[in-house]
Amino acid sequence: MDLGAFSVPAILYQAKKSRAMIILVPAMGTAAGVYKPFANELTAHDFSVLLSELPGTGASLPRPSWKADYGYRDLVDDYLPTIVDHARRHAEGAPVIVIGHSLGAQAATLAVARHKIEIDAVVTVAGGHIHFRNWQGAGAAKVFFGAGLFSALTYLFGYLPGQHFGFGGPQARTLIREWAKVIFSGSFSHIAPDLNGTVSTPSLSIGYKKDNFAPEKSVSELAAILDSEVEIMTADWPGNPHSSWIRNPAETTRLINRWLERKSVIHPREI
Repeated sequence: MDLGAFSVPAILYQAKKSRAMIILVPAMGTAAGVYKPFANELTAHDFSVLLSELPGTGASLPRPSWKADYGYRDLVDDYLPTIVDHARRHAEGAPVIVIGHSLGAQAATLAVARHKIEIDAVVTVAGGHIHFRNWQGAGAAKVFFGAGLFSALTYLFGYLPGQHFGFGGPQARTLIREWAKVIFSGSFSHIAPDLNGTVSTPSLSIGYKKDNFAPEKSVSELAAILDSEVEIMTADWPGNPHSSWIRNPAETTRLINRWLERKSVIHPREI
């Protein structure tokens, strides 16, 4: 796929008896290959999976620079609709579901809320509304300061050198500036001005206790945009659950599977 200056590859994991086609949308700075354990777990539950890079991340080239740039609106208005079109062509009539992680959760939420994509369900995982007030105490101050610093760096370099700040690699300046503005203002209005419409798409928001990057309040605030059901899980595996769930996907997958069956989005597995 092409998105502006970026060539964006995707991997298709095809289940033998596919009950649905799931689109996985990664977190900021996270290469698609990181999600292979989750994709394999989903495939074992009879889901086909379309796993795409974010622009300029992983196998997607070029890297963000003064010449290569994108923002939230590109993800919401172009990137996700294009992926959904690809998924429909491979789904063979099966339901199409989007699962977004962190930044991917925000993009998926906004795309559904703005009716940019027509899908059968949306699930957000460790995705939160990033207004700094959704953190407490020192956490709020850290998020506020980080947003200001990272936004300022994009004016110096033309992009954010994210590899030096735990963001996985260079990040596009428009994306970071828009991200910072949400943190400061608590509003997505500069990205998606029309978020007050009715949405009928079934939606689930999954959070994790002790997730420092998407605390429970932020998960609930993002979920409120779609009036999503919220499930907060206790991680029984090591590491920050914001990303360590990917390496330990069994419980998260079972939760998603049960919810999709309960909402009648998919049929129960044939044993």
